[in-house]
Amino acid sequence: MSETRPRKALIIGAGPVGALTALSLHRRGWEVEVWESRDDPRGKDAAPSNLRSINLAISSRGLEALRSVDPSLAEQFQNEAIPMKGRMIHHVDGKQESQIYDPINGQCINSIGRPLLNQRLVESLPSQIKIRFQTKLSHVDLNHRVAHGSSSTRDKKEVVTGEEHDDGRIAGGNSDKGKTKEKEDEEGTSFDLIIGCDGSWSKVRNSMMRMDRIDFSQSFIPHAYIELHMPADPSKPGGYAIDKNHLHIWPRHSFMLIGLPNKDGSFTLTLFIPFSSLSTLNSREAASRFFIEHFPSAVQIVGEKKLLDDFMNNPRGNLVTINCTPSAWSSHALLLGDASHSMVPFYGQGLNCGLEDVRVLNSVLEKHKITSTTTLKLGETDKDLELALKAYSVERHADLKAICELALQNYTEMRSHVLSPLHHIRRFLDSFLTRIIPSRSEELHLSLTDPFPTKRVKGWTSLYDMVTFRPDVPYSEALRKEQRQKEIMRWTGYVSGLVGLGSVGMVGVKVVRRWLDRK
Repeated sequence: MSETRPRKALIIGAGPVGALTALSLHRRGWEVEVWESRDDPRGKDAAPSNLRSINLAISSRGLEALRSVDPSLAEQFQNEAIPMKGRMIHHVDGKQESQIYDPINGQCINSIGRPLLNQRLVESLPSQIKIRFQTKLSHVDLNHRVAHGSSSTRDKKEVVTGEEHDDGRIAGGNSDKGKTKEKEDEEGTSFDLIIGCDGSWSKVRNSMMRMDRIDFSQSFIPHAYIELHMPADPSKPGGYAIDKNHLHIWPRHSFMLIGLPNKDGSFTLTLFIPFSSLSTLNSREAASRFFIEHFPSAVQIVGEKKLLDDFMNNPRGNLVTINCTPSAWSSHALLLGDASHSMVPFYGQGLNCGLEDVRVLNSVLEKHKITSTTTLKLGETDKDLELALKAYSVERHADLKAICELALQNYTEMRSHVLSPLHHIRRFLDSFLTRIIPSRSEELHLSLTDPFPTKRVKGWTSLYDMVTFRPDVPYSEALRKEQRQKEIMRWTGYVSGLVGLGSVGMVGVKVVRRWLDRK
């Protein structure tokens, strides 16, 4: 009789998605090992940095994913994050305009720095999970399920040089990097399942693509992002120079500046601008003219010297959309987070979607009754696990494709459409129709084996509400529902629809309700 042993998962990447995946599988009784190329963040200063990445906005989908693994995690992050109730639009003339996300229920998205989020999630991992920091995946033998990693050590004389990005770029720091030694393990590490949570330039994905036919697409948008910094103002309450409970946007049609609050009173600012426009700002004088002309209020708050120092010295980042299908290979390998669906950041769903991957995977494993133990030898194909991973890949594909598309669309809205009168009319109609034809009237209850109980949204609700505040609704359904609502808007016309509803009263509402129920 074959000996029973725990299943072993090797997780590549200890970012937010990798850490939550590790905790989730550990809670299911798996043996878990994690490899992370960066240093151990536990017990270190998690102060925000304006060099690494755009601030993260965690909302209902991400919080629900955390809650599904450990309810205390969701509560902890809500306490440490800063709620943002809406967008604050900054016009060129200095006027500000608040656009509330959820005027009916008052729901918020939450700003949190990546270093703090990552640190807290890694700190939540129990000692039974083996974590190897400063360890990069070198290559994988997927047929025999053996991974080889290289561990890096730095000599004591090394100068701190800044942080390496997933694509190999170095953010800031001194060019004198000192000596780094890497040692590859010869025997390798065996696993039942390797999970790539290793970002947009995933090595696990590359290994999978060498084994089978996998559709892969990569598309860059023609815009760069540059992170800037708005320091805290000691003279203001809490140190916040502008309202901390808004996501601040300076929309300028072809480019924009955004700002998200940090706990220390500062704001992380990010400039999104076409590379073609950026190339003309090749001197401090040209950059000064640009900021003073287009973002005078930001210059006044931050200070011209500080803003220009950041602009001239900070790295220029690329923005990419990546799609990969299938996201699983046999019972051997799986991709989660950016490794399978990197998206531009304009819907604030990159983090939330990645964390939701973990919740969906957990539900699929539960539905397929994948136990924590197996009698198979390491290296043998597990047919039951293979079917479960295939089901995850198939079920998740439409939602991942939808949110990547919506993220691209939302860039146009943030930098341009928010300035349009039609945008305001649509927001008014969404709010009005949601009040009289609500899409939900009861508390949210998610099933352990069915992550999205709402297969079809009835009534009326805004796209933003479905994407951001409805973890019971799949992204693909949110996109489908919005397309149907747009059809109604086109049929009636924005203005005529507004006038028509006012004139026909409840008769018109009943007609719209019947149409929505059919869709």
